[in-house]
Amino acid sequence: MSRTIVRRVLDLELLDPRKYQATPGKLSITRYDQDLGNTACDVYDGFLHPQFDSAAPTGAPPTGPTTDPYDRSRDIEHSGTETCGTVSRT
Repeated sequence: MSRTIVRRVLDLELLDPRKYQATPGKLSITRYDQDLGNTACDVYDGFLHPQFDSAAPTGAPPTGPTTDPYDRSRDIEHSGTETCGTVSRT
């Protein structure tokens, strides 16, 4: 059994409307990053495409490093068109 692992980091700020052009009581997104594991490489259609051992792989083969998707001690960068790696556990 396999699963797709998604890790997101969302940093928010509550801006002071006396100093900034902001709506009182509304949060402002300052950073949004994500890290996806066990999904097809080079497929950017807004959906996740999990890879199962019983199915033929779709998309480009992984070329990046093997990482532990559950390791929260490492900072994630914006993942968009970087190299696609493999996960060490699902």
